[in-house]
Amino acid sequence: MGKRQEKCLKIDLAFTPVELEKKDLTGKAVVVIDSLRATSTMITAFENGCAGFIPVATIEETRALADKLKVPNILLGGERRAKAIEGFHVGNSPRDYSPVKVRGKIIIMTTTNGTRALVAAREAEEIFIGAFLNLSAVCRRLTESGRDVIIACSGEKNLFCIEDVACGGGIIARLCADSNSLVMTDAARAAKLLYEHFSPDIYKMLRESEWGQYLIGIGLSEDIAICAQIDSSSLVPVYKEDKVFLDR
Repeated sequence: MGKRQEKCLKIDLAFTPVELEKKDLTGKAVVVIDSLRATSTMITAFENGCAGFIPVATIEETRALADKLKVPNILLGGERRAKAIEGFHVGNSPRDYSPVKVRGKIIIMTTTNGTRALVAAREAEEIFIGAFLNLSAVCRRLTESGRDVIIACSGEKNLFCIEDVACGGGIIARLCADSNSLVMTDAARAAKLLYEHFSPDIYKMLRESEWGQYLIGIGLSEDIAICAQIDSSSLVPVYKEDKVFLDR
């Protein structure tokens, strides 16, 4: 018998949530990336024992859902323009999500960009949370899934963000290194090239990005160093039925 032919998979990338909304997600695996900082923060929180996230769009929805659920293990989290929201327990900095604060807790979270990307991905078959922190782990899950892939970049107010695209390119580059049967769209190929250009110093790229410069300007430079830690986590949170959790 001849050698079994490897299934040819397609990999695509959406630069913003608006672009993702225009794509057919049926049967696909989507990786949502907001590397500075929402998805990096989620991964950090799960490393520190967080029970899960419920992403919502607005500050008002966050408070209303907390009032409706009325359970003791809920925290309110999120940001607007990278700054913590008044009256919330935690912001969107990975440093906020220490084991003491988040172990066993469910965080109702609203962010400027990341939560919109999650909502835009709802129709996909599988949705994974990705960042530089879990590049290799995400690639393993995608390989196991065997589905066509769309990388969903959160961007900044529906505009291109270099850090999210480069992170998506890192996933694409690793998948390509492990398989000869990937078909890339032009967007995916561009992201891969971007990552390969910046891969010698991801930390420098994050610092020099437009959003990185903004974070530095408001005193959050320590967050950038955390978000630049490639493969510091083996966890891949999933988004399903409006919640982010660890399924294994």
